[in-house]
Amino acid sequence: MLPNIGLFSILWVAAALFLPGYGLWRSLRFSRARSLLFAPLGSAAVLGGLAMALGLAHIPWNRGTVLVGCLLVWLLVAALMVLGRRRREGSSELGWRERCRAVYRQPVDAEHRIPWHGLLVALLSAGIGGYLISTRLRELMPGAGSFPQRFDVLFHLNAVRFILETGNASSLNLGTMIAPDKSFAFYPSLWHSLGALAMQTTHDDVFVVTNAVVLVVCAVVWPLAIVTAVGTITGFRPLPLITAGVGSAAFSSFPFALLNYGPLLPNILSLSLLPLAVAVMASITAVTHRLRADVGQRIIVILATLGALGVAQPNALATLLVATTLMVVCRSGWRVRRAAENFTHPCLVRGSRAGRYYRKLMLGTIVILLTIAAFTIIWSVLQTDYNRPSDTGLTTAVGQAVLLAPNGRDEIPWVFAISSLLGLIVAIWRRKYLWVALMHVSTLVLYVYATGAPDDPFRTWLVGPWYEDSSRLAALLPMTGVMLTAIFVVSVADVFFPRHIASDRVMRWRAPSELVLAVVLCVLMLPATQEAPFRHMDVYLRDAFRIDANSFGLTPDEYELLKRVDLSVPEDALIGVNPWTGASLAYSVADRHVTSPHIFTHLSPAEAVVTRDLGDTSKSAETCPAVNESGIDYVLDFGDRALIPDTPDWDDFPAYTNVHDVPGDHYEEVDRQGGSVLYKVVGCD
Repeated sequence: MLPNIGLFSILWVAAALFLPGYGLWRSLRFSRARSLLFAPLGSAAVLGGLAMALGLAHIPWNRGTVLVGCLLVWLLVAALMVLGRRRREGSSELGWRERCRAVYRQPVDAEHRIPWHGLLVALLSAGIGGYLISTRLRELMPGAGSFPQRFDVLFHLNAVRFILETGNASSLNLGTMIAPDKSFAFYPSLWHSLGALAMQTTHDDVFVVTNAVVLVVCAVVWPLAIVTAVGTITGFRPLPLITAGVGSAAFSSFPFALLNYGPLLPNILSLSLLPLAVAVMASITAVTHRLRADVGQRIIVILATLGALGVAQPNALATLLVATTLMVVCRSGWRVRRAAENFTHPCLVRGSRAGRYYRKLMLGTIVILLTIAAFTIIWSVLQTDYNRPSDTGLTTAVGQAVLLAPNGRDEIPWVFAISSLLGLIVAIWRRKYLWVALMHVSTLVLYVYATGAPDDPFRTWLVGPWYEDSSRLAALLPMTGVMLTAIFVVSVADVFFPRHIASDRVMRWRAPSELVLAVVLCVLMLPATQEAPFRHMDVYLRDAFRIDANSFGLTPDEYELLKRVDLSVPEDALIGVNPWTGASLAYSVADRHVTSPHIFTHLSPAEAVVTRDLGDTSKSAETCPAVNESGIDYVLDFGDRALIPDTPDWDDFPAYTNVHDVPGDHYEEVDRQGGSVLYKVVGCD
């Protein structure tokens, strides 16, 4: 079931998140199945890079320029592949029976191709997760015009309008919306550029296209990404893939919590892409089946992966850095261990080969040390200036992390909490999965430090790349929790069907048996994962999306007035607003400029004077020149109810708040809806 959102917007956003990336991977000569599964990651890289290139070239961002840009990128990459092409020796086409066996011996076949039956099960598993998520979103969204009425929604909705107006979707430019005095100001713009493209094409309003992006990212990209990552780790087999599909919709901490907290829309996009990035780096570092590609292909894949996360939300880059470091350390550690074991057994080492084992031992140790040093340097560069003290006891934080119920939630996903602990034991025991175990443990440590550790310099350094925000780190737990659960499930299956026994007799029973078990597992997991973990989250999100007299942000009167502001205010006019009340949405809804597109907008000196003194009759001599200089022509008054109750800064806009109580003769009522009023600034001609 689809939420009540424009179908055309959904299809357009889905096409934008799949077609550019599919073309990129096919240009790199990857298989059709692999290109499809990893398409969102490639699309993020292509669209983010195009946005910056078009912005620097002053070429407008629209569907025509994006289409031409995608074609040029595909042709350029294909040309590079042709120029650097080398004939591969020993490659041969496998029969269907051999390909079917290969998926049980290793994640992909000898050519790193995903078998057709593995692709089919992966898509089916992702479809199950997508159906569960979209059904829940449909129940939470009253209609296409609803939106999460939280603090950051002002920026995200207005950013879509800003891209439409300026024709510049570059991440280097989006930050200038709230810092107009700067030539460049970085803010990850991929989410907003997708919304702007859909809005240009479908002519739906900003709420509809934003909800369309929410739906596609949460219900399509995220389930597909976690299923693909699990398939890369364990093999594209029914049991782990079905587990991943159900697991994608089994946690309230992601993606649902980030719709309520913030909402952190770019973080939802970047964390939805993160499993694909982890799968890519696992293949490149060879902790899973090694990606057979030449140096040029590997460089392009790595750059595309890093670029995709960078333009989505750089927080995910920090997570990928941790994961990649652990992969390299594990891979090098395995080599060091093998070299040490061989060297300590004299009967296995000939005199002529002793130097070889010494070199392997030293090389592996040097790689580990250099990796740790590089991680420390890069980590220091990723630090931020935010200071969020912990608000939970250390013991409580540990319990929340281990049970995958972070941030004080008593909605414990028991199925995945217990299975992930068992999977952690299995991953440590089975050496090839050790990096997944370490990634999960590192995520637990980071969350515990952000939530329960005392505020000291080490805590700041450790969790600084996530703004010391426990909610962003909590959103990482589902990914590693699902991976460990899938490892546990596949390890149990391997007890009954050992992987090294893949004869025709075993295969005759193994494939259908595992498929039947996957169906049974899915039926058992659904009722156990879709009710209890969401008891409170469903209530929170319904409150966030509703628009009524008691809603957190806009009331119905304010919403109605916003929709007709453009009838009373000329296109070149500037409206003075108190952003804490939600009046800033006049920019995204009515396409009229406001003084503060977001709460942290940098006001000009003249705008600051008007904001402070317009209603003060004793300062008319200073105020009127500031009114004329700033160009503020109207005031939109939504009263004194702030998006964040009891915030100390909401009343920093006295000239735009409760204007009916402000003395003076600078306000002339133009339109009214209940207690929400649009005024024209007068008396300063």
